[in-house]
Amino acid sequence: HCMHTQHYMPKNKNNNNKTMMRAAVYEKFGGPIQIRNIPIPTPPPNGVLIQVKATGVCRSDWHGWKGHDSDIHTHGLPFVPGHEVSGIVVQVGEGTKRIKVGDYVVIPFILSCGTCKIGRA
Repeated sequence: HCMHTQHYMPKNKNNNNKTMMRAAVYEKFGGPIQIRNIPIPTPPPNGVLIQVKATGVCRSDWHGWKGHDSDIHTHGLPFVPGHEVSGIVVQVGEGTKRIKVGDYVVIPFILSCGTCKIGRA
């Protein structure tokens, strides 16, 4: 089973509001990308919530924004792009065993199932 992740960027360093985050969001394919405050997601039972410290935008994000990526069609709009991130785990789902709050993590472009030798490395 794949490790599911949710990631967020804090609203600002001095804000104690723990329910909202700042994110780049688009509501239609090819439409404007806006920085907005949106609700911080809750991790699924076998996933984690990451406070993003660094991320990049790549050609895959462009393809998603243009509507070429079927996964984004399945997910639905509005959409928050970004899939290559690093940060700190701030919450874990109840079924998560190997990762704990406070761990520093890097999320690669392709998420493995985590069950084979290579995926556990």
